Amino acid sequence: MAQNSDIAYVKYFKSLNDYNLKKSIMATERRGISHIQVSYNENDQSVLIEHISPSGFTADREALEYMDGKLIRKGSINHKNEYLDLVDFSESEPWSMEFINWWIQGNNTLSVDGQQTHFYIPDGKQVSKIQFETINGVKYGQVELDYDYLGFLKEERWRDLISGNVIRRFHYKFDVMSNVNQIWEYGRDGELISHMSLEMAPADQLYKVPPPRTGNTLSESEIIMKEIKEKRIIVPHGGIIPRTELDEIIFKSGQRMEVEFISLEEGGIQFKLSEAGDLLTVPKHRVESLTSRNGTVIYPEPIRNAKY
Repeated sequence: MAQNSDIAYVKYFKSLNDYNLKKSIMATERRGISHIQVSYNENDQSVLIEHISPSGFTADREALEYMDGKLIRKGSINHKNEYLDLVDFSESEPWSMEFINWWIQGNNTLSVDGQQTHFYIPDGKQVSKIQFETINGVKYGQVELDYDYLGFLKEERWRDLISGNVIRRFHYKFDVMSNVNQIWEYGRDGELISHMSLEMAPADQLYKVPPPRTGNTLSESEIIMKEIKEKRIIVPHGGIIPRTELDEIIFKSGQRMEVEFISLEEGGIQFKLSEAGDLLTVPKHRVESLTSRNGTVIYPEPIRNAKY
């Protein structure tokens, strides 16, 4: 949930460029034209940027959060003030810290100082992907999260975007009848690292300590990670990563292919034909659709800014 500071006043701008140049317009000048409406807190920091159409329709809304006078998060929000995507600039962001600690074992040539963490939350509730990017714009890693039809997290894949390989994987199995959650953890070579069963706590007792972002799905994921560290059981034998269906790409020529989707870039769609295969990129204009293994349409990208 986007946590905006109290709004102290509002300004209007003809464009984002004018907003950056601090060239505001009078409230009466905005009528009948597309414009930017910016809300400020008492510290003169912009906390909400809204794109308004000539008819008065709000097309996009972006929230910004600060700490000690410094911007730490920003992202698109819906009419319920739920983040649809979020960029976290803080150095102590827990997902990036954990990913770097694991990923750096196989790669120590890339500097991640000043990195950013991008959270993708298409429905405003469940995080579908977490992507890590250096200050120079190099996307070096991501965590992909798949859910079952009941909305429970069923698989979590940590991917090295430099090689395209999955370097860590968690498989979850929620038993609604027994109220038990089983978690399997696999390493970079597919070996089983740990397996444990957790009894699911009542909703009002889920958190041992107040989470940093109350009401946000990210907090629940952080608690799961903490539980894995505290209660993991080391097993003496190797394991097999549970097999899952691959993602499916359909070309405009009608050809269908099963692929391992990597990322959606400006230059095209990046994927691999197999876990050990080379990284391939195909221009978007050649692709009819791309669907994930759990049925989510990845491309064409869904239209998020529906009229409220």
